[in-house]
Formats: sequence, C-alpha cells, structure tokens
Amino acid sequence: MTAEFGPSPARTSVPSQRGIVLFVALIMLVIISLMAVMIVRNATSSEAVNSNVRQLQLATQAAETALRYCEDAAINLINSGTATVAQLGVIAVPATTTTIALSLTHILTAPAAGTTPASVITSNWDRNSGTPLPLVVPLSTINLPGATVTYARPGECMLERLNPDAVSPFVNVMTITARGFGPEVAAADSSRTRPTGSEVWLQSTIQLR
Repeated sequence: MTAEFGPSPARTSVPSQRGIVLFVALIMLVIISLMAVMIVRNATSSEAVNSNVRQLQLATQAAETALRYCEDAAINLINSGTATVAQLGVIAVPATTTTIALSLTHILTAPAAGTTPASVITSNWDRNSGTPLPLVVPLSTINLPGATVTYARPGECMLERLNPDAVSPFVNVMTITARGFGPEVAAADSSRTRPTGSEVWLQSTIQLR
C-alpha cells in the first residue's frame, strides 16, 4: 500500500491580541476619569460664581436700603423744621453702641473747594472714634422680623452738604453716601476694622426747597 503525501492544509494566521483589551479599557477609564473631574470642577466653579453673585446682590440691596432710609431721615429732618427726628440708628463709639437721634449736626459741612469730601475717605468709615463717624441704620431694616436672619452687619451712611450755590441754601442740598454688606460679612467689632467680604457703595443727591 502506497502512502501519498500532499501539501499540508494552509493555516490561518491569527494576530496576537493579548493585552489589547486591557490597554483600550485603561484608555477609556482615563478619559472617563478626566471627564468626571472636568464636570466636578465646572460644577464647583458655577456654584462659587452663583454664591458670589448672590452675595453681591444682597449687599446691593442692603446699600439701597441704607440709602433710602437715610434719604427719608434727611428729608424729614429738613422738612420738620426741628433739630431732631425719630431715631435714625446707632453710631459706634468705643466699647459701646449708643442710640442717637438725627440732627443737623449729623449733616457734615460742605467740603472746601479742592478738598476731598469726608464721605469719600475710607478711614472715616472704618474707625470707632473721631469725626465724622458713619450713621448705622437699624439692623431690622434689612432683617425682617420673623424671618431667617440674613445679615450680621447693617448698612451705614453719611450725610454731607454740597458747596453753597446761588440758587438754593446749601443746607437743603446734600449728598448721601451709603454702603451695604453681604450676608457673609461679620458684625462690626469694637474697633470697627475694615470688613472682609462683599461691600457695595451708593450715593445720591437730594435737593429740598
């Protein structure tokens, strides 16, 4: 019996795939991790921005409240023809807080020509003694009764006469400068050091005839 030998069947070459799946999985894991980190960072940044915007808006509301409060007090003072009106608020003095009544003495004199108005000098606001001192509006004007306390430090203001002119008596023309603080600002300490946090300044001019 004769054995016949022919060519052996061709074998299909299978490329080696060992480790490729693991390599692809690691790449996908890195990509997903990076995307997750970016999402978390974006969410954190958005939250911080929203918080800053909210604090600025609340500080603006506090400044507007202080400005309107002091405008009304000044109008009542001038129109009443008396030296005092109802209690405006409190003024800080060393170690104490004294309730005062607004009078003409609380309206600062007009600045001399070429000089800086007292209400523009920051150091006049951040101290507990000397002249002038800011008028501090009642905290109840911005913290509504029965509601959650939002603010720890109330708004403040200064009233200042304008330079005399030929049209109106200078006592009836004045600027009112107010500043308000955000809810993150702590209450003023005994030295009334400059606060840390959001702070908004507003100013208006009123003329009474």
